[in-house]
Amino acid sequence: MWALENRTPYKAERTWLQDVDGGKRWVVVVKGTFDILPNGETRVAEDQADPLLAPEYLGEDGASSLRYESDLIPPKPGTDVYVNGNAHAPGGVPTTRVTVGLRIGGRPVKVLDVVGDRTFESDLGRAVPSSPKPFVTKPLVYERAYGGYDDADPSPAKQALHASNPVGCGVARTVGRLLGRPAPNIRRAGRGERETVGFGAVASYWAPRMAYGGTYDAKWVTERKPLLPEDFDPRFHMCAPEDQQFIPHLRGGERIEVANMMSTGGLSFEIPKRFIGMSTSFSTRSEPVRHRAVLHTVVVEPDVPRVIVVWHGSLRCQRDADFLDETTITEKEYTRL
Repeated sequence: MWALENRTPYKAERTWLQDVDGGKRWVVVVKGTFDILPNGETRVAEDQADPLLAPEYLGEDGASSLRYESDLIPPKPGTDVYVNGNAHAPGGVPTTRVTVGLRIGGRPVKVLDVVGDRTFESDLGRAVPSSPKPFVTKPLVYERAYGGYDDADPSPAKQALHASNPVGCGVARTVGRLLGRPAPNIRRAGRGERETVGFGAVASYWAPRMAYGGTYDAKWVTERKPLLPEDFDPRFHMCAPEDQQFIPHLRGGERIEVANMMSTGGLSFEIPKRFIGMSTSFSTRSEPVRHRAVLHTVVVEPDVPRVIVVWHGSLRCQRDADFLDETTITEKEYTRL
């Protein structure tokens, strides 16, 4: 009962989840890891990453930025594409600034400036960043982008929280609390300092994701609890920065290009294009239910280099849940619907 027969070279996992209206949903994810070759082709990696049951953070859960979002989640309305990586000085020559870029499927390039380490100094009563120090590599993480949480004062009224990035730097209640502290390393090219930017996944309790979670008020307590609120938006499950989300889903085959995120400079490849088919059998039915997985998540890791692709399939089962026997997962030659 509730078994998987995985006939692909990728890792797979399953779980039961609850729909917005309380219905039972059978979720099966397939996670494929691919090496990116120097010529831009991809091949199935020997070491396949496991599907994640829970989010994985860079450091302490909830107190650091998100490395990977959970894979076993309800259906997303689109595909997330995010990057875990570093900025690299061209040719390995130390520099005080590097421009990094990302293009996905022909969408206009997202360009960020990465500067060397700086601290805030006093200048006529203001806190201004010092001159940047040279660097060769710099992590592209939200800890080094604008944001932060100033809880130095025990009174919540005298604290400051940047909802888009509570683990960043540059936010404080007073100028004095900024002095001597790190200034952001990452900023959007041609823009000011006070914007949270990055290529990585955004945690569920950060803005703007948390706004899609719905309203948990007295009306929800009396009329909906423990179900999700009526104004819950499934975009809550999307974890990439909003300009790296694709609704409807990508199909595979889209080209991704990154600049200055690996020691050799640029990287260009196509998202692996695979048809992941599923066939779920029930003891109460004479024929299995055939369904297809959609492309949920693409994670690019240029320093490896590799790309991780997560396909997501689900069935709303209701009363048939107790009679579900097995889902068979197959990989076929890609065909257009």
